[in-house]
Amino acid sequence: MHLPTLSSLSLAAPFASLAMGASIPLSVREVGEAPTAPGALPHITSLSYSGTGCPSSSPGVERTGAGFSDIGFRLNAFQANLPNIETSTTNCQIHMQSTGCAAGWQVGIQSATVKGHLVLDPGATITWYLTSYWSENADTTNTISGTISNTGGSRLDEDVSRLANAGAVAWSPCAKGDGFLGILNVNFRVALDAPGKQYGYFGKDANTAAAESWNYVWRQC
Repeated sequence: MHLPTLSSLSLAAPFASLAMGASIPLSVREVGEAPTAPGALPHITSLSYSGTGCPSSSPGVERTGAGFSDIGFRLNAFQANLPNIETSTTNCQIHMQSTGCAAGWQVGIQSATVKGHLVLDPGATITWYLTSYWSENADTTNTISGTISNTGGSRLDEDVSRLANAGAVAWSPCAKGDGFLGILNVNFRVALDAPGKQYGYFGKDANTAAAESWNYVWRQC
């Protein structure tokens, strides 16, 4: 598979660096304006993990952030590398259950930030995907993605952080009186690719590890 490339160290879609774990702040509203988020925000009641990058037996995942509205994860076992095709892709799926939301609201992931240590020989490419869906409506998914290509003449070897926005939102069930939001499933996957035997790596080094965080958008229902 050959992915389109841009100039060295460029992105195939517009991205901006962002610190991990950032959350969308609630804006100050004028009198009479509709609220942009519920008065009672949910809290996380259950987290579990699956995938080659965070196996359920020993996921190696550290939760970061203060709670539901400020959520991130450090993925200490998440690594992919080339030229071995069997190890060129990996994934980690997070399963999160939350409750305590004010009735009449639903939520979805609006944007995502991914981070990690990246090594790409000239000609190598990495594409990342973050797909979310709710177990109660598994047919509706939302995938955020981005690509980094090295079309230069020297090896790229650095920590990277990328932000991308969702094209469409996969909405949670509408919260009712019990405050239950449903089960959110978020699958983070990377795929390395190269036309030959070039080396590629994504994961951790001495100073960083793969990580992800999400920003939400709310609506009344």
